[in-house]
Amino acid sequence: MASFTFEDYKLNYHYDRTISELPTIVLIHDLGMDQGMWRHFTPLIKKDFNILTYDFYGHGKSTDGKADLSLDLLVQELTVLLRHLQLDQIHLLGCRYGAIVAFEFALSHPGTVDSLTLLSMPLYVQKGSYSREASANSKLITFDKQLFEKRYILQSIHPVSLSKSRTMIHALRSVGKRHFIAAVQGLNNLIQSTGFDLPGKLKCLRVPTLFLHGEYDPVYPASLALIFSGYAPNSRFALIPDASALIPLDQPRRMLDVFRRFMIDKKHSDPLTPEGINLIGRLNALTEKALNSQAVRHHNLQMSVMDGTTQVFFNGQKIVGKWMKRNAQGLLLFLIMNHGAVKRDMIIDAFTPNLAINQARVNLRVQLNYLNNLFRSQPDPEMHDLLIISRDSVALNAKGESDIRTFFRNVEDLQWAVQTADERGRIFLSYLEDYHPDALSTFSGEWPRQLETRLRSTLSRTMAQILLDLRDGKNDAMIRRILKKGKVIEPYDGFCKSWTDVLNGKTEKAVIK
Repeated sequence: MASFTFEDYKLNYHYDRTISELPTIVLIHDLGMDQGMWRHFTPLIKKDFNILTYDFYGHGKSTDGKADLSLDLLVQELTVLLRHLQLDQIHLLGCRYGAIVAFEFALSHPGTVDSLTLLSMPLYVQKGSYSREASANSKLITFDKQLFEKRYILQSIHPVSLSKSRTMIHALRSVGKRHFIAAVQGLNNLIQSTGFDLPGKLKCLRVPTLFLHGEYDPVYPASLALIFSGYAPNSRFALIPDASALIPLDQPRRMLDVFRRFMIDKKHSDPLTPEGINLIGRLNALTEKALNSQAVRHHNLQMSVMDGTTQVFFNGQKIVGKWMKRNAQGLLLFLIMNHGAVKRDMIIDAFTPNLAINQARVNLRVQLNYLNNLFRSQPDPEMHDLLIISRDSVALNAKGESDIRTFFRNVEDLQWAVQTADERGRIFLSYLEDYHPDALSTFSGEWPRQLETRLRSTLSRTMAQILLDLRDGKNDAMIRRILKKGKVIEPYDGFCKSWTDVLNGKTEKAVIK
């Protein structure tokens, strides 16, 4: 291992230069990883290449500096490293975030790169597709890094094994939270920017390029990588079976086989004729029509409780289980209502505030184990890791939503909506049709009772505001309809009667408390 100072930090690298006549290959690891992710792959290519690996800024044994991690910094870092080693011709290979670095470097230094291999490169389509993933990762990193590590592992390797997990955790724990957040948010900002055009950038590649994608990548489907690879003028695409995103950890030998074929093919491939280029252009134009319907694949968990029965769906598929047992429905709803991640102590305070803390922790451990096993018992393997549990926290490995959470938002928004009072009154009446006071009666613990009270209070406040606006507009007919249906959620006994008495001329003034 060696290092040199760049800017205000030391960059750690290893250059295995066994035979000077061999070409040099540079391997760029993923965000959160280090050189260790290549340990099963480098011995396989040692006889064909001089190998340069390094820990990029803030990772592995490279030290930290004042700047936040960014793509621009990493491209500049690689440029300086190659200059330091006097390397002017390389083969370049990057994995996931490292693939983006390799891609950007190849665009800005086409004369330096003899071939480009992009492993699991996040290929984005809709501008909003990555923002949800970015938000979830940033939130989890800030909330509980252990939970983030578990989620990262589940989304990166297949199958999950102790050996691979140790390699990942060792690397992940050397990286500061700020670098994860800066990288994720920076990438999201790039994708959201007006001038972002991935197909256009791919068309500018002037080096032979190999796209490799794992069969089980749970976030960025291989179908997208296949479509986008066609935009690069001289590219190949290969799907690696039984692999997720970190292909060098999952399937190094299969990766080697494809890589070797690519290196042979690129030497003997004939340049495209003008007719061939024209044909590819027409095919790309056809695929572009379908791009807006493609999106980053997400795990969506939907919970329905408003009608008094609990139903849970994963990507539209019903999850069968005994939801009333061991507070499973209560725990899941609590997670969803708290944006998918909570501390264990928050759960205890919410459901069993009066129970001795040791007993409460034992109870919670049993309940979490039951809920986790409920997911793991489903036939769809994608459901098996929907719950991520650490020593202090619990999180959903999915975007959770519930009809009651949506109902809350809709009612709160209606209170000050821009529609006329009459329109808001009609909408409010439809909401009252969906409201069932005993919807959470099968939920145990203190928190569901508090949720019932909060829901009723929200409805009461909204009703009171709409009634005031209707009174100002002298819309007595709509007021009567709301008073007739709204008695079940009136803010105090006699509220609806006092309003009705005013309308009937029995009193001069309605008092709203």
